[in-house]
Amino acid sequence: MRFRDSIYDLKFFNYTAEQISAERERLVQNMIGKAIENAIQKIETPATSIRLGAQKDEVIRRVEESALKNMKSLRELDKKYFRVPPHVLLVPDFHLEHQYTALDEEKKNAQLKQLEVRFRENLITLAKLEAEAKHYDSVAKIVQQETNMQKKVYEDCASINAYKLAKFATRVATIPN
Repeated sequence: MRFRDSIYDLKFFNYTAEQISAERERLVQNMIGKAIENAIQKIETPATSIRLGAQKDEVIRRVEESALKNMKSLRELDKKYFRVPPHVLLVPDFHLEHQYTALDEEKKNAQLKQLEVRFRENLITLAKLEAEAKHYDSVAKIVQQETNMQKKVYEDCASINAYKLAKFATRVATIPN
């Protein structure tokens, strides 16, 4: 399966995950070699040049081994992420892409007009709701004042039986003059 994926990536995109990993490893090896040569040139003296030159290859080999051990996880990440999924529309498959006709375009324009009308209606509704909320906010103060007044009346007139008083008021109102 992986061989097929590699062929697919190579055919359509001119690279494979293995090529990317190999390129990275080659670049790391070049950088290690140049860095060690640079370090040797900076600390080299005529007395130490023979000894440093003899150990240079061994130091480069050890650093590369250490770096390559740590690059195995990068190779796995390359295999996982540097591949093109099969559902991607490729250049040879562009004929499969949906080609819009004039009828499709008219339908989309009609849908767009409907959405514009709904948007305007929603804006009007939102404006009405905001006006209503402002109205309720202004009425809320009056209602709160009325509630406070009623509480005050009930507290001040706690000894009066309001039920009997209401019954008496209805009797008085029904007596003919």
